[in-house]
Amino acid sequence: MIPPAKRKTELDRNLIKKAVKLALDDLKAKYTGLLLSAHALKICSYAPDLARSITGLILSSSDSDFQKECLSLLGLQSQEVEGGIVEDRIKEKIISVVEINDRKPQRSREAPSFLFENDCIQEQDLQAKEYEGEEAFNLFYP
Repeated sequence: MIPPAKRKTELDRNLIKKAVKLALDDLKAKYTGLLLSAHALKICSYAPDLARSITGLILSSSDSDFQKECLSLLGLQSQEVEGGIVEDRIKEKIISVVEINDRKPQRSREAPSFLFENDCIQEQDLQAKEYEGEEAFNLFYP
Protein backbone atom coordinates (compact mmCIF):
# COMPACT_ATOMS: atom_id res chain seq x y z
CA MET A 1 0.00 0.00 0.00
CA ILE A 2 1.23 3.49 -0.88
CA PRO A 3 1.61 5.83 2.10
CA PRO A 4 -0.83 8.80 2.00
CA ALA A 5 2.00 11.38 1.89
CA LYS A 6 3.60 9.76 -1.17
CA ARG A 7 0.24 9.40 -2.92
CA LYS A 8 -0.46 13.10 -2.32
CA THR A 9 2.95 14.00 -3.77
CA GLU A 10 2.24 11.92 -6.89
CA LEU A 11 -1.17 13.53 -7.29
CA ASP A 12 0.35 16.99 -6.90
CA ARG A 13 3.03 16.15 -9.46
CA ASN A 14 0.44 14.94 -11.97
CA LEU A 15 -1.68 18.02 -11.38
CA ILE A 16 1.32 20.29 -11.95
CA LYS A 17 2.22 18.44 -15.17
CA LYS A 18 -1.32 18.88 -16.47
CA ALA A 19 -1.37 22.56 -15.53
CA VAL A 20 1.96 23.23 -17.26
CA LYS A 21 0.83 21.33 -20.36
CA LEU A 22 -2.43 23.30 -20.54
CA ALA A 23 -0.54 26.57 -20.08
CA LEU A 24 1.89 25.70 -22.89
CA ASP A 25 -0.95 24.62 -25.17
CA ASP A 26 -2.67 27.94 -24.44
CA LEU A 27 0.52 29.86 -25.29
CA LYS A 28 0.89 27.91 -28.54
CA ALA A 29 -2.70 28.73 -29.46
CA LYS A 30 -2.30 32.44 -28.65
CA TYR A 31 1.07 32.86 -30.35
CA THR A 32 0.62 30.59 -33.33
CA GLY A 33 3.79 30.28 -35.34
CA LEU A 34 6.14 31.46 -32.61
CA LEU A 35 6.26 28.30 -30.55
CA LEU A 36 6.52 25.72 -33.31
CA SER A 37 8.78 22.72 -33.04
CA ALA A 38 11.95 22.56 -35.12
CA HIS A 39 10.32 19.92 -37.33
CA ALA A 40 7.26 22.13 -37.95
CA LEU A 41 9.49 25.11 -38.77
CA LYS A 42 11.40 23.01 -41.28
CA ILE A 43 8.15 21.89 -42.94
CA CYS A 44 6.89 25.50 -43.01
CA SER A 45 10.06 26.56 -44.80
CA TYR A 46 9.01 24.34 -47.73
CA ALA A 47 5.47 25.81 -47.87
CA PRO A 48 6.25 28.63 -50.37
CA ASP A 49 7.85 26.26 -52.90
CA LEU A 50 5.09 23.70 -52.47
CA ALA A 51 2.41 26.38 -52.82
CA ARG A 52 4.08 27.70 -55.98
CA SER A 53 4.20 24.20 -57.49
CA ILE A 54 0.57 23.43 -56.66
CA THR A 55 -0.52 26.83 -58.02
CA GLY A 56 1.32 26.13 -61.24
CA LEU A 57 -0.41 22.77 -61.59
CA ILE A 58 -3.84 24.28 -60.98
CA LEU A 59 -3.46 27.29 -63.24
CA SER A 60 -1.76 25.40 -66.08
CA SER A 61 -4.54 22.82 -66.25
CA SER A 62 -6.76 22.94 -69.32
CA ASP A 63 -9.62 21.32 -67.37
CA SER A 64 -11.82 24.21 -66.26
CA ASP A 65 -13.87 21.96 -63.94
CA PHE A 66 -10.66 20.96 -62.15
CA GLN A 67 -9.64 24.60 -61.78
CA LYS A 68 -13.08 25.59 -60.47
CA GLU A 69 -13.05 22.75 -57.95
CA CYS A 70 -9.56 23.65 -56.73
CA LEU A 71 -10.46 27.32 -56.40
CA SER A 72 -13.65 26.38 -54.59
CA LEU A 73 -11.66 24.29 -52.10
CA LEU A 74 -9.46 27.32 -51.52
CA GLY A 75 -12.50 29.55 -51.01
CA LEU A 76 -11.82 31.58 -54.15
CA GLN A 77 -14.00 32.51 -57.11
CA SER A 78 -12.85 32.02 -60.68
CA GLN A 79 -12.76 35.82 -61.10
CA GLU A 80 -10.07 35.99 -58.41
CA VAL A 81 -7.66 33.84 -60.37
CA GLU A 82 -4.25 35.41 -60.10
CA GLY A 83 -1.15 33.40 -59.39
CA GLY A 84 -0.26 35.42 -56.31
CA ILE A 85 -3.66 35.14 -54.65
CA VAL A 86 -3.94 31.39 -55.26
CA GLU A 87 -0.36 30.80 -54.15
CA ASP A 88 -0.81 32.83 -50.96
CA ARG A 89 -4.02 30.98 -50.08
CA ILE A 90 -2.37 27.58 -50.60
CA LYS A 91 0.65 28.62 -48.52
CA GLU A 92 -1.66 29.81 -45.71
CA LYS A 93 -3.53 26.49 -45.76
CA ILE A 94 -0.31 24.45 -45.63
CA ILE A 95 1.11 26.48 -42.75
CA SER A 96 -2.15 26.39 -40.79
CA VAL A 97 -2.29 22.59 -41.06
CA VAL A 98 1.33 22.30 -39.90
CA GLU A 99 0.60 24.60 -36.94
CA ILE A 100 -2.53 22.64 -35.98
CA ASN A 101 -0.70 19.33 -36.16
CA ASP A 102 2.22 20.72 -34.17
CA ARG A 103 -0.14 21.59 -31.30
CA LYS A 104 -1.39 18.01 -31.07
CA PRO A 105 0.31 15.69 -28.59
CA GLN A 106 3.17 13.72 -30.13
CA ARG A 107 1.53 10.34 -29.69
CA SER A 108 -1.59 11.35 -31.62
CA ARG A 109 0.48 12.58 -34.60
CA GLU A 110 2.30 9.33 -35.14
CA ALA A 111 0.87 6.90 -37.66
CA PRO A 112 0.02 3.55 -36.13
CA SER A 113 2.91 1.19 -36.76
CA PHE A 114 0.61 -1.50 -38.09
CA LEU A 115 -0.81 0.81 -40.73
CA PHE A 116 1.93 0.22 -43.29
CA GLU A 117 3.24 -3.15 -42.19
CA ASN A 118 2.71 -6.17 -44.41
CA ASP A 119 1.04 -4.16 -47.18
CA CYS A 120 2.48 -6.45 -49.83
CA ILE A 121 1.37 -9.57 -48.00
CA GLN A 122 -2.16 -8.23 -47.53
CA GLU A 123 -2.40 -7.22 -51.21
CA GLN A 124 -1.25 -10.68 -52.29
CA ASP A 125 -3.84 -12.30 -50.00
CA LEU A 126 -6.60 -10.11 -51.47
CA GLN A 127 -5.55 -10.96 -55.01
CA ALA A 128 -5.44 -14.66 -54.18
CA LYS A 129 -8.94 -14.52 -52.70
CA GLU A 130 -10.26 -12.65 -55.74
CA TYR A 131 -9.05 -15.32 -58.12
CA GLU A 132 -9.65 -18.45 -55.99
CA GLY A 133 -12.67 -19.69 -57.89
CA GLU A 134 -11.56 -18.40 -61.25
CA GLU A 135 -9.94 -21.67 -62.34
CA ALA A 136 -13.35 -23.35 -62.50
CA PHE A 137 -14.58 -20.72 -64.96
CA ASN A 138 -11.42 -20.39 -67.03
CA LEU A 139 -12.01 -21.71 -70.56
CA PHE A 140 -8.29 -22.06 -71.21
CA TYR A 141 -7.62 -24.10 -68.08
CA PRO A 142 -6.57 -27.64 -69.14
